[in-house]
Amino acid sequence: MSDNQQNELHPMRHSLAHIMAAAVTTIWPEAKLGVGPVVENGFYYDVDIPDVAISEDDFKKIEKAMYKVINKDESFVQSNKPIVEALQWAKDAKQPYKEELLNDLKRAGTTVAKDLSAEEMGTLTDAEGSKLDEVGFYTNGDFTDLCRGPHVESTGKVGAFKLMRVAGAYWRGNEKNPQMQRLYGVAFETKEELKEYLQMLEEAKKRDHRKLGKELDLFFISEDVGAGLPLMMPKGETIKDLLMRYMRQEEKTRGYQYVSTPVLTQEKLYERSGHAQFYAEDMYSTAEDEEGNKFYLKPMNCPHNHMIYERMVESYKDLPLRLSEHAGLYRYELSGTLTGLIRMRGPITQNDSHVYVTNDQLRDELKDLMEFFAEVYATFDFKDYWYRVSLPDFSKDKYGGDEKAWRHAAKVITDVLDEIGAEYVTEEGEAAFYGPKIDVQTRNVLGKEDSIATMQIDILVPSEARMNLVYKNADNQDEHPIIIHKSIMGAFERFMGFLLEQTAGHFPFWLAPEQVRILTINDSVLDYVSEVKEVLSGIVLMKPLKYNELRYELDDRSESLGKKIREASKQKVPLMLIIGERDKQDRTVSVRTSEGESTIKLEELQDFVQSL
Repeated sequence: MSDNQQNELHPMRHSLAHIMAAAVTTIWPEAKLGVGPVVENGFYYDVDIPDVAISEDDFKKIEKAMYKVINKDESFVQSNKPIVEALQWAKDAKQPYKEELLNDLKRAGTTVAKDLSAEEMGTLTDAEGSKLDEVGFYTNGDFTDLCRGPHVESTGKVGAFKLMRVAGAYWRGNEKNPQMQRLYGVAFETKEELKEYLQMLEEAKKRDHRKLGKELDLFFISEDVGAGLPLMMPKGETIKDLLMRYMRQEEKTRGYQYVSTPVLTQEKLYERSGHAQFYAEDMYSTAEDEEGNKFYLKPMNCPHNHMIYERMVESYKDLPLRLSEHAGLYRYELSGTLTGLIRMRGPITQNDSHVYVTNDQLRDELKDLMEFFAEVYATFDFKDYWYRVSLPDFSKDKYGGDEKAWRHAAKVITDVLDEIGAEYVTEEGEAAFYGPKIDVQTRNVLGKEDSIATMQIDILVPSEARMNLVYKNADNQDEHPIIIHKSIMGAFERFMGFLLEQTAGHFPFWLAPEQVRILTINDSVLDYVSEVKEVLSGIVLMKPLKYNELRYELDDRSESLGKKIREASKQKVPLMLIIGERDKQDRTVSVRTSEGESTIKLEELQDFVQSL
């Protein structure tokens, strides 16, 4: 959706939030109103209704009351009131949350009050040397709300909408405050656009990786183990193992060396790297041991790999050094942000690598890495992705480490992307504190932009300001390397969740946890099935993962063939081999894939499977 379309939709969605509040107060006059901003694809309003718990069963009557306001086509009339009058309005209307916002605004004392939304008013701090003037209101019909707008001209010009859900929300996001009810709605300019969006939501529900993970028996989360700590079932672990083996195979052919470091680490390493100062709230720590040492569960591999660098590198002749590690990491994530495999606490198995280079090596290494990224994504048939480059803004921000190295790294990134013709956007001033970075962006099943991988150019950590990593240059002088942090798949668990949603559980044949299921029509063919199994057992797939032994199961239950086929289809098994008496006699196999059914000779089975 273009920026112009978003700009047009904003006043429509904001007007609908206003209309929804009017409808709620019509149905429940005792309702206390909070704030009602525009959000992605729609709007919400926080309400507090004593002794009333709104449910989806109430949506129809709320929507009916909203349409009543819409059909009247009431004009939205903007007005301003001095703060004293505004406070009196809130008291007379018995709206304590609005009164609280206005009192905060009065204390802040700003001359731009009429340009602030109610939610912005609630976050103001003291303003120096300013004087309170007026606050903004909008009225339609008999309903008036504290609001800066923007609104459409009248209630009849708000497009198409639908109420979607209701959730609990603490007033102003503070758990010490009262819990309100947050009513969400979606809105678009036309009924056709709304219909398309709702259909996309239904498809997204089917593709939700948490739903598919349960249906396909890949992973689950147990209350006894803890939130954000998924347990991988055999099929899920098979997929994860295949992803890890594939990346290990591809990286080793490119000169990467694999290392392993402890999951438990003393605090002093993170003090040296800076993580103890900047990331302590995101790390799990232990109590001090008998020697007074404090430990952390490892949230990232970087500092540990840097320690290995110190043991392996003496001079420029040892560079580039490419290290990889697939280690289980743990990070403290708020419970409300946890989302299956996409956002978890651990173990987060990162597809993590660190490449240590000289300034002169950076360009060639980065170009090779970009080509590496493209090859991996082609393997998974990813097409709709682009790069987001976060660069420094030296005119405004201060960055640690050598500025010359920063400028060199930033220029190399854009030069390489231009040279290979990659699609990318730049975000000046958004670089990480330790260097510029490249994120791989795509769209999830809801059409929302999402990051699937990252590459970061680290200028700060190897400098004297942090870990002081060095090597001897050709003149036998100490220099600091540049570090490229690379994670093509991100976390393997997250990548699996992403693949589940992109493929709806229909993994590529080489990656499917169960590739083949043999379905028998009756027991008279079991001796022939043994021959079929012998052929399958000898098949080794060689692409894209080499030495990938075939995974198959036998369903010889006394069930109807139709039921067996339905169950195999439900489990997304890509290849079914149906064996009946005729197949036994003719030494054939009936094959069934998503593309249809056919019959092949037993001696053709190996070539057929290897062609998938």
